[in-house]
Amino acid sequence: MPALLLLCLHFLITGCGSADEDTVSHAYLGGEILNPTNDHIVVKHNGMVLDTIFLDAQNRFSYKIENVQKGLYLIQHTPETQNIYLSPGDSLLLRANTVAFDESLHFSGTGDDHNNFLAEMFLQDEGNAQLLLSFHEYAPGIFLHKADSIKSLRLDALGKTSKKRKFSEDFVCLAESIIEYENNDLKERYSYLVNKYYKEYSRQFPEGYYEYRSNADFNSEKMQCSPGYKRFIENYLINYSLSWCANSGLDEADCYDLNNVNNVTSRLRKAGELIQVPNLRRTILEKIAVRGIVMAKSREDIITILEELKAQDIPTEDLDKMRQLGTIQLAYLPGTSLANVSLLNMEGKLVKIGDVVEKPTAIFLWSVFDEGHVEEHELIRQFRKKYPEVDFIGINLDMGEEPAWRVAVRQNSYDSGSEYQLGATRIKEDYFRYFLDKILLINPSAEVVVGDSYLTSPEFESHILEFLNQ
Repeated sequence: MPALLLLCLHFLITGCGSADEDTVSHAYLGGEILNPTNDHIVVKHNGMVLDTIFLDAQNRFSYKIENVQKGLYLIQHTPETQNIYLSPGDSLLLRANTVAFDESLHFSGTGDDHNNFLAEMFLQDEGNAQLLLSFHEYAPGIFLHKADSIKSLRLDALGKTSKKRKFSEDFVCLAESIIEYENNDLKERYSYLVNKYYKEYSRQFPEGYYEYRSNADFNSEKMQCSPGYKRFIENYLINYSLSWCANSGLDEADCYDLNNVNNVTSRLRKAGELIQVPNLRRTILEKIAVRGIVMAKSREDIITILEELKAQDIPTEDLDKMRQLGTIQLAYLPGTSLANVSLLNMEGKLVKIGDVVEKPTAIFLWSVFDEGHVEEHELIRQFRKKYPEVDFIGINLDMGEEPAWRVAVRQNSYDSGSEYQLGATRIKEDYFRYFLDKILLINPSAEVVVGDSYLTSPEFESHILEFLNQ
């Protein structure tokens, strides 16, 4: 018997309850994830985490949502996300393979028509990337026509499918909004690309190009779980900051540096002004601030961003998180001494970075629970051979998971003499994960020389060479 059929039977037997149960107040969600990247999925609604659902030994899950509200939900199986639509009484089953998540995703059960249509729309939206890759081939007027033609085709498809599958009025309204905001976002991204990279077109925008902005709702509760909606807001804010910067007397290069502190704070101010829906506001403000802090170039920049967040009256726990991220970022600023940072070596002894650094050193962070650590270590192995004059030290972030760390080092034949785990710290472990991609280049005195380099960046080797020549 096929695995999915077995799952359906299990779902019906264990999940549906007795006949006198109030079946219109809840919904069931279940399914199977092939080649899972972790042991759970997360379900969100209205910008909040509803629950974390763990996979069983067969990589299946089932979940009952009590008092379900009709509308848009988001399921996450990192790094994949997908919108789903639920109504009271739905019994929805999904099946997906992470090797090709979007293409393999399929729904069955009550509510499957709505959700298979959403999955198809998601694939179509990804196709917009192809249009943007060739943005320089289309003058603004031509691009506007192409973008609006795509929107019209999708709305027509929605209308025809709705008649055939008898979609609810609520779902049709929601699907129309998703199509609308994905179209808005396409125009925002094109506008940014043209204004930054193709000045020839920047003065050719037809009258009415930005008309959609006046009709945009920046406080839609029902759209909070739509990635396209949030992406539109984020890209609108980027374009707003460029316009603000152009009129502020700042250098043009700084205007287009999205990590420039003035650019970051202008976006934070505008987001705080525009967005009043609490969870959406928190999400957007946090995303802007995290990037600004993790890429900050000075202590003053970090303080400026924190002061702006404080002015936006964000929740205390959010402000505390940003302060802790700022503390971590201080360690990435040139001139900072890391000599007294505590590490745990493979023998279980506490040492300090100053005790183990003897020559120019590159420090990279990794986690057992981030599957990219194998590829990361392979790149490091290649750089060790190419640049023997540089020590490459790995610092594991899984504090409290010493056995898992040591097992991973040994199983993957990592260089145990160059592997450490971060020692005790008052900063939450999860916050270090925002820095997983960063490489620290420090001198033999354990002082930071370069703190904004990335292992997979095309500029990484040039940073290494500049570092060695200093």
